Amino acid sequence: MDRLNFNHLYYFYIVSMEGSIKSAAEKLFVSQPTISDQIKLLEEFFNCKLFERKNRSLSLTKEGKLALRYAEQIFEQSRELTSTLRNKLNIPKKSLDIGITHFMSQYFLYDNILPLFGRDEVAVNIIENQRHLLLADLEEGNLDVVFTDSKDSLSSNMDSYRMGVNKSYAIAHKKHQKHKKSFPDSLNQIPFFNYTNESFLKYEIELFFSKNTVSPKIIGEADDIDLLQMVAENGLGFVIVPEIAKNRICQNKDVVVLGEVTELETSVWGIVKKSYKGLGYKLLKNEL
Repeated sequence: MDRLNFNHLYYFYIVSMEGSIKSAAEKLFVSQPTISDQIKLLEEFFNCKLFERKNRSLSLTKEGKLALRYAEQIFEQSRELTSTLRNKLNIPKKSLDIGITHFMSQYFLYDNILPLFGRDEVAVNIIENQRHLLLADLEEGNLDVVFTDSKDSLSSNMDSYRMGVNKSYAIAHKKHQKHKKSFPDSLNQIPFFNYTNESFLKYEIELFFSKNTVSPKIIGEADDIDLLQMVAENGLGFVIVPEIAKNRICQNKDVVVLGEVTELETSVWGIVKKSYKGLGYKLLKNEL
């Protein structure tokens, strides 16, 4: 043969990694004689021995060690090529993929991305998931931007941008307006509709209650903002909601703000990879 057969080289590479023809055969689902024949053909092509037997085990010759270094580089570049083309990493994306941590959607200012939905050249996809899974997808290039309430535990190749502040408020029907003056102590006198154990808000609210010696009667639990809105509008009790939800719900003049729960104030962070300069980066930099 007048050119290198990469199948032969790959068999040699796997045998080198596995340390024996038997293990390589099991990994590649072929017979041991098949692998032996492939290596023999490769040695004939290179006109040198790549392995030598010592005490019933294979060891690389000087030429074999050199061949292995080249094989490692060749197959590493092969993996990069496959990943690049299959994932279309170097082809202009036709989507902006945004990850949002659970419950962050209640805080997220969708007004910031509404102009993107009118662009013909890009589709905007919103994915909600756990923070560590979203950051893993960002690392792999499956997401362009992640919005979360923390910039902790980021890898060295990621940048964070502070997008704003989350504020939370206790709201209720206007019949409870008299309790605004002694907020938050007055919350003891109004029934409360809480979040479920799945929500990080529940833990933060419990800390707020404990700090202020507040222990209202719990009439139910849910994470649906629309249901919380119905509880407040119908005067069944007070609820604690993010500022975005507060602004929407308080358009109903029968609902009033009892007070701000400052202990629940957090920042909104946009996370991108340092190498990323696409549409999501421009969103974070307010350059759209």
